[in-house]
Amino acid sequence: MIRRRICYLLLLAAGGYFIMLYNFQGLRFLFCCLVCIPLVSILFLIPLRFFCRADLSRGQDTAARGEQVELWLTAENRAWIPAARIQVELYWEAPGEKAVKIRKWFCGMGRTVVRERIPDLRAVHCGCGTMRVSRARVYDWLGIFSLPIGKSAPVRVCILPVASPVPRAVEQAYSGILRETGAEREGDLMLRDFQPGDSLHRVYWKMAARGGGLQVRDFERSGSLRVFLHFTGELSAEQWDRYLDMAASLFCFLAEESRLGAGISVEAVWRQENLYLGCDVSDGESLRRWLCALLKGEAAGEFLPEEEVLHPEGGWHLEEDCRLYFGEQCIYEE
Repeated sequence: MIRRRICYLLLLAAGGYFIMLYNFQGLRFLFCCLVCIPLVSILFLIPLRFFCRADLSRGQDTAARGEQVELWLTAENRAWIPAARIQVELYWEAPGEKAVKIRKWFCGMGRTVVRERIPDLRAVHCGCGTMRVSRARVYDWLGIFSLPIGKSAPVRVCILPVASPVPRAVEQAYSGILRETGAEREGDLMLRDFQPGDSLHRVYWKMAARGGGLQVRDFERSGSLRVFLHFTGELSAEQWDRYLDMAASLFCFLAEESRLGAGISVEAVWRQENLYLGCDVSDGESLRRWLCALLKGEAAGEFLPEEEVLHPEGGWHLEEDCRLYFGEQCIYEE
């Protein structure tokens, strides 16, 4: 487009120079056409700027690290006048990476809406990725002039960690702690008849061995299990990914154990600025909401008084070097 503008200005300069040298009627007519045709093109372009728009949308508000981010770009022309070209410049700002510039063209748009997926957007590090429209313009049919059009606000996508099975040492330590604390006492049991779809792990085999029918254990909730997350804002992108992967894996394991019969709720506790926050993460959806709030820097759950928060000497706590402790005992380290 810049080359066309330069050529047009040179053509105007050459036409004006020849008019001063020669007094030909046809030359004046050609010069008037050279000026009037672009002016008419501008007149058709002015209303288009009010009827054209570029919008961003997302398929999902979250994506797992390493997956493709689903973002869509929509160009719309609501005027009866066709638009020659719409140019949209995008910036993808992902955590731990340099901003990527993307340029899209929509050519020959009548009264229509065109929606295209933005390709090659891969989430590499955990955090919040932001896609914004930095520039959106509509061009005339000569490709010389352009005017800005409406554009949408930036779109944010949370890049979540990857949860994997916890190491065997964590499972063994958790089972040992349950036995030591007496978390599964028969007095806490609520039995019901076995139904299709129930896990065999919850069948009360002691009663079945005594000749009774198949009964399923339903534990009463006897409290909450708190996991303290100790981290600072000085971690690199790779260290932050490693830490969040470990935290997500641990919470998924604890939530599944609670669902299968441990009878306790799982709560994440962390320090945000000078306050302690606690959030229930007893299932996958609550864990996802909590991770999104953590990555966005938003407050989630409820504020906890400092005197109610257990100190690192007691309970579960995950250090920023990915060491997992129960009390003062190190249960797992990489």
